[in-house]
Amino acid sequence: MNKLILLSLFIVQSCLAFAQNCCEKDSVFEEIQFPLTEQDTTMVFYYFNDEWIVGANPDMLDPGSILKMEVKNDEYENRAVFITISSDDLEKLKSDVRANYCWPITDPIIEFPGGKGKFKEWLDANIQIPEGYKGRERVVVDFYVQPDGTATDPRILRPSKNEAANAEALRLVNALPKFRVKYFTPKKHRISYILSIVFKEPGAI
Repeated sequence: MNKLILLSLFIVQSCLAFAQNCCEKDSVFEEIQFPLTEQDTTMVFYYFNDEWIVGANPDMLDPGSILKMEVKNDEYENRAVFITISSDDLEKLKSDVRANYCWPITDPIIEFPGGKGKFKEWLDANIQIPEGYKGRERVVVDFYVQPDGTATDPRILRPSKNEAANAEALRLVNALPKFRVKYFTPKKHRISYILSIVFKEPGAI
């Protein structure tokens, strides 16, 4: 009986080791890195015959099909790579994109430097509870994050009955450090962000 149990454990361990090894060698396996770093927010945009095509990149081209390549600013002030190819190669590139990219990512990613945990730490360290504040409640604020990461135009969505708490919520948003923003499209726009700020009287759990 003991030999059977040991044999079963050995087989299970061997299967796990084999599966792990296969996953690590699989081309689909990728380590998810997070939170966003400054380097992660840097995107290189490629234009083909002066056209930006979502999902297209130079790796999809035969190197011999590239007639010209230059680096310059696009109309949105991004430093971009402009590639010239024949009209036939452009149509083939578009066809390849349609065949391989069903749901391309276009929505920007926005994150507080260091991630959600650091965001909570920052709020806890910087919030100033109004003198004499009683109870516990959430004040909800919305604001915009500009393309450079700056928080602007805060507005109270769910106010406190304590006006000092509302003023403190607005002060906190205006004092926020710059967010990290990763855009997947050359045209960058401000992003709406909703923040819930917890106020509780000193000493309350």
